[in-house]
Order: sequence, then structure tokens, then C-alpha cells
Amino acid sequence: MAHSRTPIERSRLKPWKGGPVRDWMTSPRLGTARPKDASKRIVEEAVSFCQRYHIPIRALCRHMAISEWAFRQARDSVRPLPVTVENLLAKTIERLKTGKIWLTRKTPQRLDLEYVNSPYKPKCPKQSLNCQGGLLPGSCPRLWKECILSGNDWDVVEAIHKAYQSDISEIAKH
Repeated sequence: MAHSRTPIERSRLKPWKGGPVRDWMTSPRLGTARPKDASKRIVEEAVSFCQRYHIPIRALCRHMAISEWAFRQARDSVRPLPVTVENLLAKTIERLKTGKIWLTRKTPQRLDLEYVNSPYKPKCPKQSLNCQGGLLPGSCPRLWKECILSGNDWDVVEAIHKAYQSDISEIAKH
């Protein structure tokens, strides 16, 4: 049952931009919110990306400063994420793909995402001339079993990128 307003409360009501207040009880914007599954597609893409490269969802949510509960609700189509958070999620995934953000181990149990000062570039650890190389663990384009980029160890791949960057800096000095 609707709450009835006093005459003083009704006198303070002003019409919205869309027109006059029709029934004094409900907003004319009632029922015009985003659909519940508005964020489902982008959240599912983020989850599949994280599963492919063994990135914990908890680390992704901690990096973006959103709650895991809101993330799960968006994935289950209970409540959509705000548009700005959707844009931030897409941008974070793009930064992960380009090597600007990297997964690091803080404690034996905790993994966090951190910004890399000079972004990592794709590199072939086998020094193959016909391979453009990969960037993330598990991203070997040739799918060689011997390639370090076929595994999922972020620390080993980070060591490869750091060694490669130090080699480039030494070449640039000469």
C-alpha cells in the first residue's frame, strides 16, 4: 500500500523535467533502470580472461577497488555494475593484455596486480626468428611444450621480461 503524503509534503513536491507529477507517490523514472544483465557480458569476458591466464578474481577486484560480491552479482545477472566500473574493468583487462599491469606475489597466499613502470613487450624466450613471442604466461603463439610462455608461472615470465629489458637498455647505451 502506498504511503499517503501530508498536504505540506505535497506542496513541496515539484514536477520533474519530463512533466508534472501524476500521482504524487512515484517517480516518473520508475522502471527505467539498466537491465539486470547489462554487465553480464563484460564480467564473463573478464572471468574467462582471468581463468585463461590464472589470475585470481580476488586480485582483479582488489586492484580495481570493487567488491567481489558486486562482481559475482553482475556475473549472475542479479545487479549490474555501474557504467564507470564496466569501463574500468575493460581498461584493466586491456592493460593486462599489453603488459602494463602484472600479477605479483605479495605473500605466499596473496597475489596482487601492480603497474609496471616500463610496460613489457612480447618476447620469444626460445629466440626463434619466426615467432613474434608472447607476453603473458600461457600465451605462447606456437604452443611449444618447451616454451616457458606455455606454462602459468608469472614469476618466471616476469624474469624473462626483465632480462629482455635489461638487454635492450645495454644495447641502447652502446
